[in-house]
Amino acid sequence: MQQVAQQPNPFSTLIMFALIMVPMIIAISRLAKEKGKNVILWTILACIPFVNFFIIPYIVGTPSKTQDEKLNMIIELLNKDNQNNNSTH
Repeated sequence: MQQVAQQPNPFSTLIMFALIMVPMIIAISRLAKEKGKNVILWTILACIPFVNFFIIPYIVGTPSKTQDEKLNMIIELLNKDNQNNNSTH
């Protein structure tokens, strides 16, 4: 008596794949927008299987463009304040 190996249902495999990929794609596109990156490019890269696993650590580790701009403004204000304090002494 031979046992017949059942093939997995392709539809259920596709559903499982989508359940994993869709949240990753959404997260990467939102992070790209927040970090000031090209959203379309990063979303397309996120759609490529296995590439997205390498993209996630990179995009998470990338500094935010808006936070960098805010920090630069704070540094400029502190430098101006220091210059004003040094010129009065």
